[in-house]
Amino acid sequence: MNKLIKKVLVGITAATMMFGSVCTAYAATDSATVAPAPEKQTNVKADNGAKVSTTANGTATVKALPKTTKKSVTVASKVVVDGVSYKVTVIGAKAFANATKATTVTLPASIKTIGAQAFTGAKSVKTIVIKSASVKVDKTAFKGVDTKKMTIKVSGMSAKQLKAFKAQLKKAGFKGTVKKVSK
Repeated sequence: MNKLIKKVLVGITAATMMFGSVCTAYAATDSATVAPAPEKQTNVKADNGAKVSTTANGTATVKALPKTTKKSVTVASKVVVDGVSYKVTVIGAKAFANATKATTVTLPASIKTIGAQAFTGAKSVKTIVIKSASVKVDKTAFKGVDTKKMTIKVSGMSAKQLKAFKAQLKKAGFKGTVKKVSK
């Protein structure tokens, strides 16, 4: 009789465990949330207060930084919009116009393009730090800005990349100093 009770108890335990694991697996798949996918959006507010436009491939263009009176402004390499993280790759038109007192602007390594009129309105900027190895500069990026007393500090560029970057800056009307600095 003892052997029969043991067999029944083992069978009940096994059935309970199997049923429990099926329920747990079902509950786990039923309640799992799917991360939102990147999508194209224009002029939306990011988690850091910046106005950005996003793409379906997960990149973002900074359209405007939040209004600030800080002396130093740093553009984030990533922003979050509606729970989705986007890599910041472009500085858009008049992005620094609200940084009225900023004298130093730092751009992350993720930046690939400085767009048309990106620094228009940023009259107090004296130093721009660029951490990207390769940046394309629009020919109107500094339109309306006196760049004679500006300094651009770059890191991560090879000598060849720096030479091409300086040529782009010259075409954009930049008349200040460009220095290569260590990271």
